[in-house]
Amino acid sequence: MSRRARSLVAGIVTGMMCICWALSTAATAEDAPTLATYTRWVTGLAFSPDGATLATVGGETLLYRPGDVVLWDLNSGAQKSKLAGHPAAVWAVAFSPDGATLATAGYDKTIKLWDVASGNEKASLAGHKNWITAVAFSSDGKLLASASEDATVKLWDLSNNQEKSNLAGHTGMVRSIAFSPDGTLLASASSDKTVRLWDVATAAEKSKIDAHADAVWSVAFSPDGKLLASGGADRVVKLWDVATAAEQAALAGHTNWITSVAFSPDGKLLASAGYDRQLRLWDVAAKTEAAKLGDYKSTLWCLAFSKDGSLLATGSQHESIRVWNMADRTLKFAPPAAPAEAAAEKPTEAAEKPAE
Repeated sequence: MSRRARSLVAGIVTGMMCICWALSTAATAEDAPTLATYTRWVTGLAFSPDGATLATVGGETLLYRPGDVVLWDLNSGAQKSKLAGHPAAVWAVAFSPDGATLATAGYDKTIKLWDVASGNEKASLAGHKNWITAVAFSSDGKLLASASEDATVKLWDLSNNQEKSNLAGHTGMVRSIAFSPDGTLLASASSDKTVRLWDVATAAEKSKIDAHADAVWSVAFSPDGKLLASGGADRVVKLWDVATAAEQAALAGHTNWITSVAFSPDGKLLASAGYDRQLRLWDVAAKTEAAKLGDYKSTLWCLAFSKDGSLLATGSQHESIRVWNMADRTLKFAPPAAPAEAAAEKPTEAAEKPAE
């Protein structure tokens, strides 16, 4: 082969290698989007204890395949990993207190435990008779609580990944659960309009609070464990004295169903969000509205503060993820452009329960 022919072949090979590299790079970029380009529905989220990672869950729709579990780097906004395993939409997510394990659950009626470092599935816990709406770790990391459409709450012993207790009493879907900071109590919120407090050690019901005029969607303990917040379909956020189960405040302002409430780590603020596309901050001591953040275009499904209180994240139906800097209440990560006008969403029976 002549020198000219050899040069021509070398050029073709080099060109092909460049094309393949470019295609590989493009595929990698597509497979690992940033927060700013993510467009999937986000129905649950949680910060890692060190604040470096955000876990989000959801899917293409509320009900149907596939289910998403994504870990995000909060320094760069880049996708760190995507955990595949749920065959349908995922609704619930929580980090263990040491940040080593992630729990996820949803329409497939199973809880999956993941090794965060490797992304490998560690265990799959089955026992609920219908889809799972919430998961929560105890403060010592020894127990996991789960809530379901089957109207029960289960406690799981993580030393052997076996069911420890079944908390029965609600007469409707249990939508939210929360451990008290000291781990002795578990609060549950249900579509039966009640909030219940359970003794974790005995699995006995301690208090039944006729909390709201409609379904209760979310419940959260204050950092000192003295207050409980709840919100739901009656559009009111309520504060309760944990010791007496007495109502302390009714915070009005939302104009549609409230889907999520959370206290800031210092206990000074309470955040709430919902179907009215509003993220509101409440002054806990004054029991008044402190701020309203953002101009959301679609339903907000979930929210969470980072452990140090510096960040607040929200997950929504069309705008995916927003992350706020709480120091100046500006956006750290903004979502992609939302549809010009998302249809006014109100849950239907199909949105609450998957088709059999």
